[in-house]
Amino acid sequence: MIIGNDIIDLEIALDKPRRNNDRFLSKVFSDNEISQIHSYSNPELAIWKIWSMKEAAYKAHQRLFQIPARLDPVSYECDLDKLSVSKNHNLYIIKSVHDENHIYSWLEFKNLDHVKLSYSTNYMSEFLKEFSIRTGHDFQNIELRKNKIGIPEVFLKNTGTSLPISITHHGRFAAICFPLINC
Repeated sequence: MIIGNDIIDLEIALDKPRRNNDRFLSKVFSDNEISQIHSYSNPELAIWKIWSMKEAAYKAHQRLFQIPARLDPVSYECDLDKLSVSKNHNLYIIKSVHDENHIYSWLEFKNLDHVKLSYSTNYMSEFLKEFSIRTGHDFQNIELRKNKIGIPEVFLKNTGTSLPISITHHGRFAAICFPLINC
């Protein structure tokens, strides 16, 4: 299952403008992406939308190929017009929404559910409660785990099976997505 998501708290992200910081831009974005940023109606928003899309694709790519964590953002090529990210001939179609508070991006998948929460020290427990309600799994029967390379999953104790999840948090927001199959 290929899933990935990312959330950006715009209050934090937009606090320090980056569009004129060439050093930052060249470390994170390709020349093509920098052109997209400068041609976007709101360049600062474009920076963080591209970042969010890349992060969602990175999580999916890591899961697909079981690669240990190592983000190299320049190696992920984002197309804002097509809402896609490519990496090593793999194309990831992204959904991305934003409002005045945050940007939320995820890999397009038809049977995916999302739990958005306010970030707190117990947001994972809040997620498990919501997961239990939405899927019908007994709360006492589920736990969060990471696989051998650190990718998160929900473990179902009664069956010994795991379900993929993607977790993101930034500033005031957290979000977790999971597929609605085998639930």
